[in-house]
Amino acid sequence: MEKAGPSETGFQIRPFSPSDLDGMVALMADLGYPTTAAELAARMARMPPEFYHTFVAEAAGEVVGFIGLGTMPVFEMDQPMGWVLALSVASSHRRKGIGRALLAEAEAHCLSLGIIDVRLHSGIQRSEAHEFYDTVGYSKTGYRFKKVLGPHS
Repeated sequence: MEKAGPSETGFQIRPFSPSDLDGMVALMADLGYPTTAAELAARMARMPPEFYHTFVAEAAGEVVGFIGLGTMPVFEMDQPMGWVLALSVASSHRRKGIGRALLAEAEAHCLSLGIIDVRLHSGIQRSEAHEFYDTVGYSKTGYRFKKVLGPHS
């Protein structure tokens, strides 16, 4: 996939760099997961790089969006599957094509690995996100359930 540079769009999509952590912290809080740069760095360090991929959107030297992608073998098919684990765009930069570009980058990465099935989860309260996912070709296929088995450490 040919990447559009910042001169054409006002932003660029690129692979994550550790210097992006501070910008990602605010975006994680927007998703409802407040954290610190140190906590996020530790979590990302535990993610095997062959299965986890992060891309950021940068505008004027600032991280204004990111997408976290997991690629993994699954029980239900022979090919691995892609999972969008996180997608966040700064409220000041929404409706400018950044979310669409981040998804396109993740999808292109999946295709480069031979992955043709990409899935994602979205909180039930995120109706705007659901409309966005419909617009870019994702379809609702089920429900997500959660059970907390003990206190988080």
